[in-house]
Amino acid sequence: MAITDKTRKVLWGRSGNRCAICRQKLVVDQTDLDAESVVGDECHIISGLPNGPRHDSSIPPDQINEISNLLLLCRVHHKMVDDQCETYTTELLRNIKSNHEKWVETKLRDIEEILPIKIKRFKNEIPKQLPSIKSGKDLFNLASNCHGSYQNYSDDLSEDEVETVGGFLQNLQDWIDIAGDMEPIEKVRATKSIDDEIKELNKNGFLVFAAVENQRLEGGVGGPSSFKVLHVSIIRNTDPSIVPVADESKQ
Repeated sequence: MAITDKTRKVLWGRSGNRCAICRQKLVVDQTDLDAESVVGDECHIISGLPNGPRHDSSIPPDQINEISNLLLLCRVHHKMVDDQCETYTTELLRNIKSNHEKWVETKLRDIEEILPIKIKRFKNEIPKQLPSIKSGKDLFNLASNCHGSYQNYSDDLSEDEVETVGGFLQNLQDWIDIAGDMEPIEKVRATKSIDDEIKELNKNGFLVFAAVENQRLEGGVGGPSSFKVLHVSIIRNTDPSIVPVADESKQ
């Protein structure tokens, strides 16, 4: 009976795609012109052939292709152990196989576990009060270094107000998404567009408030990194939650 696909997968998995003797990779990467090349062999420790290397007539034929009798080697060392079977005995090859699989397991265990990506927030970084924003330039400068936004707006908007407020928030998010790739002229156009929209909001009885919260991105492959998020609120100018500028120092 031939080596089963499952046995092959277990052998290659436990061997880590490495020769048990020289520990060289057994799959050569593809080139621009050719596919990958497999340079490893699934070698029998005890041959099933009567005249084969290390043949043992006491071993049942159905055990010849079992995982315990297989060793993963490069083609150079495959030929070496079979040509020099007096030196590379059954006991020696079994020790080589065992030591190699333990080495692979240790190496994999030593790889630092990649933690899931998460955002960490800090209480003292969360804005308690959002300053009023008067110009598109001020808002763009805040938003351009951010990776996302928390958006808030007044309740009970009319259909026209939904379009005005929702359109502004959507456009602002779009600017945030592409700000890092924009040329200087595009940034000037963006600030002008945002400025026009702020004036339109003011004309319709809304005020714009915004601030940046500093968060931290953790996990993944790289180390912790800064993650800035824009808090932006579009509130009716009659909303009782608005704190007059003169009273801000008392908060």
